[in-house]
Amino acid sequence: MERLGRKLGDLVNKYISISITIFGLLMLIISSLAVTNTLSDAESVDAMLPPCTVEEGLPLVGEDEVTCYWGMSGEILEIPSEAIAADVDVQISWQKSGVWIGIAEAAEAEKCELKTDYYECDKESVIMIAGGPTSNGEIVWNPSPGEYRFVAGGDDTQTLQQFAVDWEYEASLKSGLAITMMVIGGILLITGALLIYQNRTN
Repeated sequence: MERLGRKLGDLVNKYISISITIFGLLMLIISSLAVTNTLSDAESVDAMLPPCTVEEGLPLVGEDEVTCYWGMSGEILEIPSEAIAADVDVQISWQKSGVWIGIAEAAEAEKCELKTDYYECDKESVIMIAGGPTSNGEIVWNPSPGEYRFVAGGDDTQTLQQFAVDWEYEASLKSGLAITMMVIGGILLITGALLIYQNRTN
């Protein structure tokens, strides 16, 4: 009975040591691939800058009241929660002069009026987290997980303006996390190998 118990114990120890070794090896492989590989994508979208509205003034005053707006994209740009473990760089650029692009949280659309395929927002009513009137043809943005929309503004105009916005992104596992995984994987691999060696010599 004692011999049977010892054999079972040795068998359990053997499986545990093999499992630790395999798990450590997998962590090393995954972290190595994550460090050397990046995900990337690029696309061109149309941004809308709404026209100003003109209300005729009183006959005696003779001054028209002009109200201009910002445009917000109808489509939502979603950064998944998995991105919290990655370094994500988004680069946004446009060629049209006299206009700018900003990034706002998707919920900011509640402050705007939905048009056909975009939102019309009063100037200064939207809180932007990147870009905006000070941007100059390009934005480099490091987003956190969440839902966002593009915001467009610029020179006041009496007609709807549509212009192309190019964006591209690169995502890779955060270097600190990858190194931590490699260290843990190496420790597990060495520990598992030592346990296997001890089981064989006993």
